Amino acid sequence: MNIALYILIFIIGTLVGSFLTLATYRIPLNQDITHKRSYCPNCNHRLKFWDLIPVFSYIFLGAKCRYCKKKISPRYFLIEVFCGLLFVCLAWSLKFNVHDGISSIQIIEFVIGALYIIFLFLVGQIDKEKRIIDKRVLIYGFIISILKVISDYFISQSENATYNLNRIVFYLVFIIVLNLISIKRKEKENYYLSLMMVCIIMSIFTYEITTILSIIYAILIVAIILLINKLFNEKNDVKMKKNEKMPVTFYLAISNIFIVLIAILCEWGN
Repeated sequence: MNIALYILIFIIGTLVGSFLTLATYRIPLNQDITHKRSYCPNCNHRLKFWDLIPVFSYIFLGAKCRYCKKKISPRYFLIEVFCGLLFVCLAWSLKFNVHDGISSIQIIEFVIGALYIIFLFLVGQIDKEKRIIDKRVLIYGFIISILKVISDYFISQSENATYNLNRIVFYLVFIIVLNLISIKRKEKENYYLSLMMVCIIMSIFTYEITTILSIIYAILIVAIILLINKLFNEKNDVKMKKNEKMPVTFYLAISNIFIVLIAILCEWGN
């Protein structure tokens, strides 16, 4: 029964992953992500149901659009599979077990965790594709942070555990202050202010140590990529593009995900 449960959770994760590939493409274009039918970005042909089955459609179609035969990027397949595996790892970390029963607290924590995974994928992938941190995704992150705070408070009350409310209030106030600064400056996009907000949301969900490690690893990744690019460009006598932004938020999100995954794997080992 547990195997069937985790297969179901994996399928749900792939469905979410499929939606995220759509959302990360449409949000920067200000397109509807819920009501507008899926279409091929190359030929604009509306996709049928059997074209949209996560993982399987990509494999059976040979990684090509059924209508225009253009190659489909492997990132669609990878995101769907990776998201499915993340959902399975999240359920496993919460000790989902059909035989022992799944409590309402476990379900709430799973939903909140899934919402955070969605946030990381959205903020990271949009930054990777467009080199921006979308304000609407930040608002979504702020909303789920409030949900996280509320759920943690009531869970701690039900378990008679202590809850550090001051820490959370500080973070939420800090996010509001950063938003006010951004508005006062009258800038449509301020990458580094937005990046600070992402780090605060990350701290609310995965706590300070994990966030600090994520920042360190993200900086290391960026430094290594810049070094490789510089060496490659000098070797091939190619001029580097000026003011070319690095998708720091993408590397930050990836680092955060893998650090949490390592923590889960270590827990399995014990």
